[in-house]
Amino acid sequence: MPTRRNSPDTAIVQLPNFSQALAGLPLAETIDTALRSRTDVDSARFEGGEATGVIGASLEFSGCVFEHCTLGDWELKRVCFVDCLLDHCDLSGLRLANVTFQRVRFLACRLTGAVFLQAALMNVALEGCSGDYFILSQAKCTHVRWQDCRLQESMWQEVVWKFVTFADCDLTNAQLTQTRMASLDMTTCTLTSLRIDPYDLRGMKVTPSQALMFCVLLGLDIVEEGLA
Repeated sequence: MPTRRNSPDTAIVQLPNFSQALAGLPLAETIDTALRSRTDVDSARFEGGEATGVIGASLEFSGCVFEHCTLGDWELKRVCFVDCLLDHCDLSGLRLANVTFQRVRFLACRLTGAVFLQAALMNVALEGCSGDYFILSQAKCTHVRWQDCRLQESMWQEVVWKFVTFADCDLTNAQLTQTRMASLDMTTCTLTSLRIDPYDLRGMKVTPSQALMFCVLLGLDIVEEGLA
């Protein structure tokens, strides 16, 4: 495996800060109460809960831990997670618009088919997550680390990166649209059949074998010297 290199664009991520003791609460009932009273959810621990079909205006979680929870089918105008941990949660098919994640850690979560639109990710770590068919659109990512994540067939549209790291991720058949990859080090990732505009590809750091793959994808006919 290639030796990792320090880079000015390597993500240094601030992890969630839990300043208060967490109270164990039921997930669905707590969310329903917060939406009806138009209040935030603070310093709560949710274990094994399920919250689906959530409808309302806006919802904010601050200093919360979600363990083995299921979140799905939400229709909210704004969603915000600040200083939160999502540990082994199932977010398959979850669609969030105008969503903000700040100092959030996703640990071994399932993101299959999840959609984050108009998203802001700041100091976010995603570790060991499964996100086939995941969609990130119109997003700004600052100090974000994707590590050991499976992201096959994922879609990235109009994403702006700053201090972002991808380490040992599988982006087989992923598609990137209007997403500049300049300075991103992808040398430890699987990029088989990655679909990307040549302009957006410029400046991305790859291994020699990855570079050869992109040459083939761009339609170049590579021949050995003296055989042309």
